[in-house]
Amino acid sequence: MRLLRLSDVATSPSDHVFYYSRARAVVTVLIALGAGAWLLFHAVTTGWKLGYYIVTVTVAFLGLLQRFITARFRPSNWLVRMNDLGVFIQFRSYLNYHLLAEDLTVAFVSYGEIRSARLVREKVTVPDMEGRGGTETHYLRYVELELAGDVAPLAKALEAEITEKAPMQKRWYGRSSTLYQDHPVRMQSLPFLQLRWQAVPRAQKFLDALRAYTTITDPVSISQDFTHPESLSREEQQQRLRDLAQCGETIAAIGMARKLYGCGLAEAKEMVEGLRTVNSAGASSLSADPK
Repeated sequence: MRLLRLSDVATSPSDHVFYYSRARAVVTVLIALGAGAWLLFHAVTTGWKLGYYIVTVTVAFLGLLQRFITARFRPSNWLVRMNDLGVFIQFRSYLNYHLLAEDLTVAFVSYGEIRSARLVREKVTVPDMEGRGGTETHYLRYVELELAGDVAPLAKALEAEITEKAPMQKRWYGRSSTLYQDHPVRMQSLPFLQLRWQAVPRAQKFLDALRAYTTITDPVSISQDFTHPESLSREEQQQRLRDLAQCGETIAAIGMARKLYGCGLAEAKEMVEGLRTVNSAGASSLSADPK
């Protein structure tokens, strides 16, 4: 196993690449533009003033989505690359392409280092973030690789990626930084590496491609319910917050922290970020002790 900079990854036209769908981004833009054009036409021809407001909101929405769309057309938009020797796994989100290029953000795993692989379907139930008292259910898919050899350097690199800080950049309104809390690869327990699968082609295609090199075990389904943390001890609550953040539900974890401890947005965000990073003994790298 080797850790690499993204620029050090040797690519070939024969690589089997799994990436975040560009077609989906294009369709989203076309639908939004089409809806905006129709609303504008309707507003002009009928004098419907509300239509101008809706068009403005649509344009603002596209502005917010700009990075999600344009990032998918960059060369860095991939999760996995396969060649004859093994698998390259990029654990930095394609949205954070602006972070330091010198960071080690790719793991190369030879086929001999993959003991087994399987599909993991995860059902996550969280409180309704709009405060209506209901619940929301999210369905996640992971490809889990059981690795051989020393995985400690990879676990450390994943931890470093979670604590990465974005550089300050010059904007028209001043200086600011942008960092997306999107972590597509996790290692909750050694030596199992999980890849959150939102890429194309689908996860089964990746597993089929791996079948010639390793054992593909039966898929598993798990459920996690985060809807009633108030009845738990503080230690159990923070474990729930950590689990929620590590499965990609950072916003839900922050909302839950605010509800549990009555803290502000910044304090809740800092708490959740601290709980995401744990050492092998399970101790948080930050105290994460609510006031």
